[in-house]
Amino acid sequence: MVEGNPIDRAYLRVLRLFYCIWLIVLFGGLLATNYFADIPPFLFYIVLSALMVFFSIYILETEKGFPRRRFGVREKDIIFQRGYLFFKQTIVPYNRIQHVEIKQDLIFRAFGIYSLKLFTAGSSSGDLSLVGLNKTDADKLKAVILKGASKDED
Repeated sequence: MVEGNPIDRAYLRVLRLFYCIWLIVLFGGLLATNYFADIPPFLFYIVLSALMVFFSIYILETEKGFPRRRFGVREKDIIFQRGYLFFKQTIVPYNRIQHVEIKQDLIFRAFGIYSLKLFTAGSSSGDLSLVGLNKTDADKLKAVILKGASKDED
């Protein structure tokens, strides 16, 4: 585990909102399908059980894994760690970074959080996306990354 900066707790509220919406949509869709299509009860319970297991794992991963979402700025690279059951660590060296983008989606605007995307050679979707930063952290991190990337070029 890297010593670093945690993701803003407001992002956890956004994640909770998203999984509540998905629960309502999927379970509502399943109930509506059962009502209108009259699917066999055993099939309904199999699908319902599968959805419950999936969402239980997803919620566990989100809730327990959130404190492990950390980013760290090191001398030659930036590191991002996340996950509880499925731990993942991404390291992007400054000399590979070509573009840095700060973005705020509509829902994120309501919670005052931003995402910072790092683009490297050969990737159009971004190699690292730090979602859940406040404005101060996003701006500071962008400045540090650009400074580190320009220092590596010298």
